[in-house]
Amino acid sequence: MKKLAQWLTARPIRSLFAGAVLALLSLLALPVLAWLPAGLVVLGLLAIGPVAAALAALGAALPIVWAFSPVIGLGGGLVVAAVVLVPAYVAGSMLVTSRSLSFAFQAVALGACALVLLVRLILGDPTGVLMPLLDLFRPALEETAKALAGLGVERTPEEIGEATARVAWATGAWMLLLHTMTSLFAGLWTFSALREPGLFGRQFRDLRLGSLVAWVAVGALLASLVTQWASGRAWAPAEDVLFVLAGAFLLQALAVVHGLRAAQAIGPALVVLAYAGVLLVPMALVGLGFADTWVRFRDRFRARPGASQG
Repeated sequence: MKKLAQWLTARPIRSLFAGAVLALLSLLALPVLAWLPAGLVVLGLLAIGPVAAALAALGAALPIVWAFSPVIGLGGGLVVAAVVLVPAYVAGSMLVTSRSLSFAFQAVALGACALVLLVRLILGDPTGVLMPLLDLFRPALEETAKALAGLGVERTPEEIGEATARVAWATGAWMLLLHTMTSLFAGLWTFSALREPGLFGRQFRDLRLGSLVAWVAVGALLASLVTQWASGRAWAPAEDVLFVLAGAFLLQALAVVHGLRAAQAIGPALVVLAYAGVLLVPMALVGLGFADTWVRFRDRFRARPGASQG
C-alpha cells in the first residue's frame, strides 16, 4: 500500500488515471465503495495539493457520469458525481487547513444537519414528494409486509412505504456524512502510512463532535419532545437532525472505545463488542458518544508510556 501511495503521489497527473480506475471499481458496489475515489481526492489534498485532488476528482467523475447518464441523463450523472466527490473535497480542504480530523468531523456533521433542513425548506413536504414514487416499489413493499407479518408485526405496504419516505431524506444525509467521513479516514490513513506513521490513529482516537454539535442535539431533542407533548406529533425537522446526529455520535463512540483501548483501560474483547453493538444496540453507543462531550472518558484514562495504540 505504501509503495502504491508513493507512486500515486509522485506526480499529480497520476491522480487523474487513478481516480478513473477507482471510480470504475466503486461502480461495482455503489454506494458501499463510493469512498474509494473520494478517499483519493482527500489523499491528493493532503499529500500534494488542490491540483492533484482536482485531477483525481475529474478522473473519478468521468466514469461516474458515463455510467449514470444513460439512466438519469447527463445532468443526473453530474449530480451523482458531485455528491460522491465534492463533499470529500470540501471536508478534505478543511482537514488540510485545520490539521484536525475533529474539526472536519464537526463541520461535516453540521453540514449534514443543514442539508436535511434545507431539503425541508425547499420542498416543503419532502415526504409527500417521494410518495408518488412508492408505486414503483410496490412489489418490494408487499414482500416486506409479508416478512413482518411472519414476525408478528402487522403493517400494510402503504404504512411501510410512508414510514420509508418519512426517513428517506434523513437517511440520505446520514449516508452522505458516513461517506464523507469514510473518505477522510481513508485519505488520512493512507497519508499517515506514507508520511507520518501513527497520525491517523492519534487523530481518530481523539475524534469528537464538541459542545456546539452536542447542544444542537439537545435543542433538537427538546423541540421534538415539546412538539410531541403539545400536538401529539414530533416536529419532523428536529427528528431529522436527531437521526443524523445519532449516526455522528455513533462514530464518536467508536473513537472513544479505541481511545480507551490505547490507554489500556479496556481489553480488545470490549472493542469487538463495541463493533457488534453498532448492529445490536446502536443507541447505547450513541449515548456513549454523546456523554463523552462532557464526561470526556478518554481524558480520564490518558495513555501510559508503552501503552497499546490499538
